[in-house]
Amino acid sequence: MFLTGIERIERALTAVLLAVPGHAERSFLATQISDEARSRIFFERFLREVAGQGNDTASTLRAAERHLTWGFRQIFGELDRVAEALRKKPGDRPVLAQAVSLCHVIIEGVLAIPGQHFIQRYVEKQGLLPGLTRGLSHVALDEARHVAFGMRLLRDMVSTSKDCRDAVIAMCNRTLPWMVGVFVPPGLDSSYSEGFDFTLADVYAFGLKSLESKLERVGIAPRELMLLSLDDRSLSYEERAKRLLVLVRAGVIGDDRREPRLSLEAFEILFDGTARALDVAVAASLGGPIEWDFTDAEPWHVIVTNGRVEAKPGRAGTPALCLEIASGDWAKVALGRSPARWALVTRKLRVHGHLPAKAKLAKLFN
Repeated sequence: MFLTGIERIERALTAVLLAVPGHAERSFLATQISDEARSRIFFERFLREVAGQGNDTASTLRAAERHLTWGFRQIFGELDRVAEALRKKPGDRPVLAQAVSLCHVIIEGVLAIPGQHFIQRYVEKQGLLPGLTRGLSHVALDEARHVAFGMRLLRDMVSTSKDCRDAVIAMCNRTLPWMVGVFVPPGLDSSYSEGFDFTLADVYAFGLKSLESKLERVGIAPRELMLLSLDDRSLSYEERAKRLLVLVRAGVIGDDRREPRLSLEAFEILFDGTARALDVAVAASLGGPIEWDFTDAEPWHVIVTNGRVEAKPGRAGTPALCLEIASGDWAKVALGRSPARWALVTRKLRVHGHLPAKAKLAKLFN
């Protein structure tokens, strides 16, 4: 994945270089493109000369193609789209902000650096592949420099333009589920990571901490992102990563080609987030609990008592609103994979209750 990712970033950066306003920024990006080319040659030679993948640049890239995950393909498809939009409108500052946030913060800062960190730690500990170890060290130094530049540029744009700020938040909201999917191995086979002495939860904890710290440094609170607003941020990063992994294994997030199959633990995490997403004042004004009458699982309900929201398994007694839906379809709606409006139009979601309560449904969730 590193080789293919660097090759795609190298191409996208030409659009960013032509769009940045200052000479100093263009000069830096010219050096970054050179760094990316050098890193691409390093990974390409390692794959070809050590791993025996391909016999030239094109065949080595083709050999790497079959290892690309669903999340990787989504992330880099988005990078191609944004770079093309920037080539067409190099003066569009919000699009530039999206390109920088995706290229420098998300791909290099949140995805590449954690992945390389765990691989480098393993080969150093085992005393293996000294050439790879040294090369990864050089790549890491380059990437730290790239990320620092991108964050400074992004902070300036976010602090001076609401349009740029909104564009960055929209990009993060769109790509966060794909970030999770980048590291999901084929068949959820844990040996892909555990063979290198780390777990998928380790990667998620490292990446989550990195993402939130970078958001804060560019002036965006993590809670402003939809998925992060549903998370219990009082927990440690390790605990949050384990909860995320439960949802990955349940097919809720990480690969939209999978249909969700919720375990009890997945239900608990999902409804913890659902309770956080509720507008407490609107929910309290309904005059009774909200019940989810699942067509394929036991019901759950949410009740507001003295301004406190509680989500519990079982029926609510006499609910003010009853949402009839399959559990997997609700998981998709709750995490943004499927719009609630579409679920209503297609009759996958049926709403029961008094008309005044039903009229408040659109305002119920923040």
